[in-house]
Amino acid sequence: MEHAKMLDQLQAAASEALDNRYVTLGEITIVSALLTEFAMTLLLFEELDKFNNFNNQPEGTTACEKIEFNQALADVLKEVCCIEDAVVKKIKAGIAIDAAEEGLTPDPPTGCCGK
Repeated sequence: MEHAKMLDQLQAAASEALDNRYVTLGEITIVSALLTEFAMTLLLFEELDKFNNFNNQPEGTTACEKIEFNQALADVLKEVCCIEDAVVKKIKAGIAIDAAEEGLTPDPPTGCCGK
């Protein structure tokens, strides 16, 4: 899959950049969040493929199968939302780390999943 190759390249570039001795912990935290975000796109594309394959099936899918599929997809999307929330918190934490090192007071993190 092309996305997997792109993720490998992004990880390699991030690893190379992190070898710089002047990189801050906040920057490392943000890069980690961005790698997580990119990996989430892979998951979403896989779910889209499953959705398209399921909907392109010939007739014969029962209502029960459709309900189960829709529920499974909804569960995945709910978890993706929570991971997205964690990514946002991680980016804000990276900003807060760097702000604290500079003597600034950042805004407290907030999120959408209520966790």
